[in-house]
Amino acid sequence: MFEIIRKHQYSWTTRVLLILLVGLMTIFFGSVGAYLARVKPIATIDCHSFLFLQLPGCQQILSDDIDREANNIRNAIANRYGKEAPAVLHGMNVRASAVERLIMTRLVDNEAHRLGLTIDDDQLEKTIDTQEAFQTGGQFDVRRYRAILAENNLEPAVYESETREAMLSDAMQSMVTSAVAVSNEEARRAYDDFAGKIDLAYIKIPYSGFEAGITPSDQEVAKFYNDHKELFREPEQIKITFVRYDPTALAGSEAATEPEIQDYYEQNLKTEFTHPAQARARHILIGLTPAASAEEKAAAKAKAEAILAKVKAGGDFVALAKQNSEDPGTKDKGGELGFFGRGELVKPFEEVAFTLKPGEYGIAESEYGYHVIQVEESKPEHLDTPEEARPKVIAALKRKNGVEFAKNYLQQDLTATLTGHAIDEVARKRGLTAVETPFLTASEPIRGAEDYPQFSAEAFKLKDGEVRALTEGPEPYLVKLIAREPSRLPTLDQSKDLARKAFIRVEAEKKAREAAQGMLKQIKSPGDLATVAVRNHLSVAQTGDFPKASRAVPGLGEIPGLTTAAAALPTLPGVIDQVMENDGNSYIFELTSRTAPDPADWKIQGPTFTDRLLQQRRAATWIDFVNGLKSQADIVIHTDLVGTTPS
Repeated sequence: MFEIIRKHQYSWTTRVLLILLVGLMTIFFGSVGAYLARVKPIATIDCHSFLFLQLPGCQQILSDDIDREANNIRNAIANRYGKEAPAVLHGMNVRASAVERLIMTRLVDNEAHRLGLTIDDDQLEKTIDTQEAFQTGGQFDVRRYRAILAENNLEPAVYESETREAMLSDAMQSMVTSAVAVSNEEARRAYDDFAGKIDLAYIKIPYSGFEAGITPSDQEVAKFYNDHKELFREPEQIKITFVRYDPTALAGSEAATEPEIQDYYEQNLKTEFTHPAQARARHILIGLTPAASAEEKAAAKAKAEAILAKVKAGGDFVALAKQNSEDPGTKDKGGELGFFGRGELVKPFEEVAFTLKPGEYGIAESEYGYHVIQVEESKPEHLDTPEEARPKVIAALKRKNGVEFAKNYLQQDLTATLTGHAIDEVARKRGLTAVETPFLTASEPIRGAEDYPQFSAEAFKLKDGEVRALTEGPEPYLVKLIAREPSRLPTLDQSKDLARKAFIRVEAEKKAREAAQGMLKQIKSPGDLATVAVRNHLSVAQTGDFPKASRAVPGLGEIPGLTTAAAALPTLPGVIDQVMENDGNSYIFELTSRTAPDPADWKIQGPTFTDRLLQQRRAATWIDFVNGLKSQADIVIHTDLVGTTPS
């Protein structure tokens, strides 16, 4: 080719060819380069190139994909956890979770298509038509469907594509896990391990008993400080100014029209303006474990009936709850549960509570034990009339209109601050307040942004003096980093008292461990446990029966490896041949009893337990399958872009 060009370098044909070639290369490389400069994928799957050509099969995950998936995750958590959603989201990197979910979806989708699995239009239509949120009077309402999608900034084509992907993933999961089974023998063995109980005797060797005898010299403290400097490091701190762009405050005075009010009321009648029956109650729980014997159940029931008799005779329910209830969440509040609707508490409890009138008492048996119930107040099912709902509708429409104002004002004000305007100046112009924080560490909550879990993490990414818009939270923010105090290591003089206390604690724990190891060597048979305890001016304590599958030991908390070691002992009683530690204290344990679950309980709980075990194994199989797809794919995630790409 080039020999021909050189030979005819002065011909008009050659000149035209060169001009066309240069033009095509300019257009191709220029447009591709410009595109790549504008849109950089946050993650890629199986993206390979030859020279400048992208080979087939490459899949890219872009910022818009992550924004949409992150919003889906937040909505799902909000729907599942309600008021607890902010706590669940706290510390969770929603965008990172969105990237993982998108990668999994793409891999599963690829594998499904490779295997010939598809979701046709009829299946998709049927699934969407049967979703209650899109129905009016039990029938699919296309007007309602479009309105709900518009409220959530979703195009029908995007929602339908995501629904098809979810259906395809469900079909794949069903195919992969359908062969997983659990035999009755396997389930019974697992149940015996789960529901069986153990009882442990133990000697506690507290580290505090050795602290008084430890008097470190200045040289020892200095050496400890130098050997463990990072223990004394103070974390990085920042000071910021931020403005919260509250849509309601920015909505203006333009009133909603009557058609808008009517449309919103009709579209949200089931979700916002229908209030199911509610009850407010107290309870006293007499707890039972899943493996409780028939005798234990009878004793718990008798105790509950005795308490019920007392309250019916005029006893103080609050005082009785504080004395007898085994529900740690409500015991100190006199058993107060607050208002609840159907489906919020366990079904047996609700079935009794909703049959009682205010001031009446009853007993319910649930998987947690026996509940003595007092109903204090009840609210019948209620549907807000258009007039009753009107203030809430107007507020919702005002906020909805304010969302657009907030987005526009935020972008305008970001530009203004980047061109020299003060952040408090642009805030005042909008009728908002700029909040200046004190110096904060990354773990401290930021007052005024508690419902935005990632606020602090995003603020810490700012450079000195940098201003940025944060839009991942419930409401957008404009944030400026005023000052940063880097992480610092205090000097020995500044840390001497803390270093001395830490040295004493470490040495005391070491001495407690050594003492425990010495005592363990003295125990030649289980009967020696009490003798060794008395000899060392200690006592033997008992845990009492508790499920061997439990992570927590009564009175002690979690001690890793303890129940596994106890279960491995071949004979009873038996001493565990290693010192266990918890919170700096050392322990010697003896297994005194091992109780198998009551066969009668297996008859009752066996089917539910077997089904739960089956679901766990299917979930594990699916995770292994997805991880296998990941291991075979070439996945690249640009972690530096995950949390910083604006929504």
